[in-house]
Amino acid sequence: MPKEYYERLGVNENASQDEIKKAYRKKAKKYHPDSNSEEADEEKFKEINEAYKVLSDEEKRKKYDRFGKQGIDDQYRQRARTDFSGFEDLFNQFFNGGGLGDFFNQSQRREKQTGEDLGARIDLSLKEAYEGGEKTLRIKRYQKCEECEGKGTKDPSSIQTCQRCDGQGRIKQTKRGLLGQQIVSRECPECNGSGEKIKDPCERCNGEGRVLGEEEISFEVPPGIQSGQRLRVENKGHAGERGKPPGDLFVEINVKEHEVFEREDENLFYTLELSYPDAALGSKAKIPTLEGEVELEIPKGTQNGEVFKLKNKGMPRLRRRGKGELYVKANIKTPQDLGEREKELLEELREIEGEHKKPKKGFFESMKENLKNNL
Repeated sequence: MPKEYYERLGVNENASQDEIKKAYRKKAKKYHPDSNSEEADEEKFKEINEAYKVLSDEEKRKKYDRFGKQGIDDQYRQRARTDFSGFEDLFNQFFNGGGLGDFFNQSQRREKQTGEDLGARIDLSLKEAYEGGEKTLRIKRYQKCEECEGKGTKDPSSIQTCQRCDGQGRIKQTKRGLLGQQIVSRECPECNGSGEKIKDPCERCNGEGRVLGEEEISFEVPPGIQSGQRLRVENKGHAGERGKPPGDLFVEINVKEHEVFEREDENLFYTLELSYPDAALGSKAKIPTLEGEVELEIPKGTQNGEVFKLKNKGMPRLRRRGKGELYVKANIKTPQDLGEREKELLEELREIEGEHKKPKKGFFESMKENLKNNL
């Protein structure tokens, strides 16, 4: 079982959600760069937040326990923002809605704003998931307004600092809670968190600096991708307001069912229909794979349900070397519509098998019979 995320929070692999929360809270206070602690460490703060995002979500945690970081890299991890704006929601869960700066009694830094992330879905055939490669999607997204070059106005002098929040984009309020009086912050309703007011907004974008449009997005699909996994296409979400960076596009993968193969992770499963004579006498069978047919030697006396393994004929291991296996299960067919000759042959076979099944005399019975004959 992978241990790195557990070690970052200082808990064991069987820790409960309450234990994980307590450990996260303790270390967040310790390492946050705005704290007065001598142990404040920006990189460690990012690391514990990354670990908590995974371990606090049961579905992500299960995938991490099974596959390690590889199992969650393309599905769930968001990139860490250098100013920690992506982590404020985590702190709000513990500190009654206060901003990071408020919690540490520091002057709050202005939050770096980005455009919203976008989600999309793409259907792939099993063959496409096997091969990987470049794919395209046409999506609607906010793009930079070319009329005002994303500034929200053609006249930069009309951009003024918001008086209500003093350009911070957030306003502070005093709130009474279980722990006494606390200062909390929220987005400024006057400037919608931008910290600025525009007197002469761009007519095309209404001062937002972005307009809705369509775009064809290209991205790479790694060989071996599975249904439910997500790929992140950086900077292809909505453009931010007034020149702020764009969000990301997250593409969810759906691999369609195959007509002959079943899939489990990197392994494929195929059912081979065998006649009774081929199973009894042995034969050679053509087995389909995603790269063409291969020949499989069927040994004499093959039983119904017997499974044969074809190495490296399954799916590519996602971002690892090698491939999974192709498991071939024998399904011996019982004939139903028999001709007269076939019936005769089967009757003969039944008689032969019946003779083979007659119980043989044991050693003592044979000895007693010999003694009796000799008396």
